[in-house]
Order: sequence, then C-alpha cells, then structure tokens
Amino acid sequence: MYKKKMLALFRYEKIIEIKFNFSFKVVFVSYLFLFTNYLFAQTLNEINNIRAGKHDSFYRVVVETSKKVETTIELKKNPYSAVIKIPESLWRASSTPRKGNFLPNIPIFYSFKNDEIGKTNLTLNINKPFSLDKIYWLTKSKGGERLVIDIYYSSETDFLVTQKSLNDFSKEQFELVLGEKPKIQEQNFKLFKGQNNKLELENSKNLFNDDGLNKTQLVNETSFLVVIDPGHGGKDPGAVGYSKSLEKDINLYAAKILQKKLNSLKGIKAFLTRSKDEFVSLHDRYKIANQLKADIFISLHSDAAKSSSVSGYSIFSLNKDPDLNKANFQKNQDNQNVLGNVILDNEILETQNVLYKMYQRRKRNYSIKLKNLILEELKSIPTNSRGWKERNFAVLKSPVIPSVLIEMGFLSNKNDEKNLNNPEFISNLMERIATAVLKYKKVYLK
Repeated sequence: MYKKKMLALFRYEKIIEIKFNFSFKVVFVSYLFLFTNYLFAQTLNEINNIRAGKHDSFYRVVVETSKKVETTIELKKNPYSAVIKIPESLWRASSTPRKGNFLPNIPIFYSFKNDEIGKTNLTLNINKPFSLDKIYWLTKSKGGERLVIDIYYSSETDFLVTQKSLNDFSKEQFELVLGEKPKIQEQNFKLFKGQNNKLELENSKNLFNDDGLNKTQLVNETSFLVVIDPGHGGKDPGAVGYSKSLEKDINLYAAKILQKKLNSLKGIKAFLTRSKDEFVSLHDRYKIANQLKADIFISLHSDAAKSSSVSGYSIFSLNKDPDLNKANFQKNQDNQNVLGNVILDNEILETQNVLYKMYQRRKRNYSIKLKNLILEELKSIPTNSRGWKERNFAVLKSPVIPSVLIEMGFLSNKNDEKNLNNPEFISNLMERIATAVLKYKKVYLK
C-alpha cells in the first residue's frame, strides 16, 4: 500500500513538472516573439508627419521620416496620382490621420498603406494632370529626414512623359534625382498638416481656380516635346565597329546624354523610344512620337561602310511621302485615323488627300529647317561633315512630326569609332544638337 502511494505521488509530481515546463516554454516563446517583434520594429522607418504647402508655381508635399530610405515613384491615372514606394514603415504621426487631405488650401488627397510585407505605399491623389518639378531628400536640422515632392499642374502630354520617364528610371537614376537640392527653400511658404476632410476628390475639382498658379504659363513652359530614338537595340545590334563596338550601345548612350541636356533646358521635355537594350520595331518608334504628340523626332545612329576610309556625320530627312493608303496614322479611341486634330475618316477621300499632302509638306519643310540648324551647330565638331541627304527611312514616316535621322559617324572608321566611344566627344556632339533644338523651338514654335 505504501509503495502504491509513493508511485502515485511520483507520477503526480512528474505531471506537475511537465505542465510547469510546458507553461514556462509557452511564456518564454511568447516573450521571445514579442521581443523579436520589438527589435524588428526598432529597425523600421517611421513616418512622423506629412504636410503640404502652396507656392506661386507649384504645390509641395513634405513627408517627415526617421531615416532616409530607398524610394521610387510611380504615376497613375484615374485618378491622377503619385505612388511613393518605400520599404515597410510605421505610421507615427499620431495627430495626423493615415488617410486625409490638405483642403481647402491644397487639392491633394493622400493615403498611407502597408500593402505587402516589407513595402509601404504613400499615395498622393491630385485632381488634374500634373508633373513633378523636383523630388529630393533633405536632412532635418533637429534629426530625421524629409522627402520633398514638388508638384505642378501640367498638360496630359507632360503627365504621360513624366510617367514614362519615372517608369524607365533605374535605381541609380533615382538616387541622382533624389540627391538634388531645392530651388526654393521650405521657409518661403506655409505648410499645412493633413486632416480628415470628408470632401471627395471628384467633388473638389470646382473648389480650386488655380489662383497663384498660372496653368497656361506652366503648360507653355513644358509644351515642347522632343522624342529621341536610339537606333537598333535588343536582338538588332546595328553596325559592328572596327574594334567590335556595337551601334545599339553607342546610340543609346548618346540618346541618354541628349535627353539629359534637353531636359535641363527650360520649356523642353525629352523622351526616349527605348531606355535600355531592347528591340523596338521601326514603325513603333515614330508611333510613340505620334502618341505623345511630339514637336520633333530625332533618330540617332552610327554608320558603317565597306571602306574604312569613309568617315563623318550626316543628317537625313524623308524624301518621299508615303501613299495615303499606306500611311500609318494615329488611331483614336474609336479606331479612326487621326491626322493632327482632324479625324480623316469623317472626310471624303479627296479632302483626305489634300489634308495629307498639306501636313506632309509642312512636316518636310520643318524637318529641313531643323536639319539646317543642326548642321550649322555641328560645324564646330572636329570631324568630317557629309551634309544632308533625303532617304525613305521607316522611322521618318510620321505623317505630322518634323523628323530627322542623324548618323553620328562611321564605326568602320578607326578615328570615328574612337570618337563615338569617347564620352567627351559624344557630350560635345549632343550639346550642339541640344542647342540647335532650342533655337528651333524659339524660332519656329508658334
């Protein structure tokens, strides 16, 4: 009897020990999980505030953060919005709502959302087409960082160009953009905190008459659009140089330099038909320009010849107008042919022919004016000029847009190939072309 009692007591003590160990382990694991989450939270970026202000020519949004983080921005339509993408962050602006607006002072709605693990989206909704003047990081004097976004109303074309440019930015390009400093300091105007105003974005459009924002002036300042076409790409390498240089690489490098130089000029926006090593069909290249309603189209190429003695640059424009029946017109939403602002399908065939010839004549005349300015500027380039020629190249067949194709030199010539692989030479060449484009805009854009 005594042995049975001792055995039962021993079993009871074991059960108590097992229960204690299990409970301890559960508590320990729970505390460990909470402690790990606490440590993880300490490493996350914190958003401490969001404010916005109105300047004479733009709106400014300031996002106050605990640290500088990797940032990208994507523009979207319906509604017009800028989606600021950063690593997962904690909302610490206790007196400012996660979702709100800056009405009635600034027509911008915002929302903060951790859409997926490791990522945070801060979305700015704007009531009209807009563009970004500057995006940059600033260090606060009392610690912390500020991401600053300067926004102005623009044309639909300017919005599309900015949207495409941001989508094409590499990580390195974003870092360069985010490193630029503001032209106008924050203390020059008042910033307002976000608030919960129940007015919907769609209903806010009539509240603002853009006082202090000269929309016409802003659109005019950014209304001259240049589409730059880096020839070849992807599976199409183009010419191969004396030392195995690939034309597609040289064309793309030069196009990016020209784009940068043009975008630094007031009132000009430049867009590339390709921003990386990819194949784009010949017809799609000028169709991109048509879709964006570009003012001019410049295609950059590097030539090659059987003889290694042939050298120099040359410029081409279209010499033969395509037949009306073979022309590739821009299509509207109803799949109708559009020429300029005219829906051709609504006109009789005779009128279509007259309009088409009229636009082609104008396009050809302005293409010649553009090539004249470029040739004049290139006289200072230390290389041979082969002048102007007319060819029926596919990329020049836009029915409306003045277009030129520039052969920058011959990769089959040792000296030309050396020049085309020299950043200083390319920079000088693109500087001359950019100057010619600016002169064209000032003289011929009415």
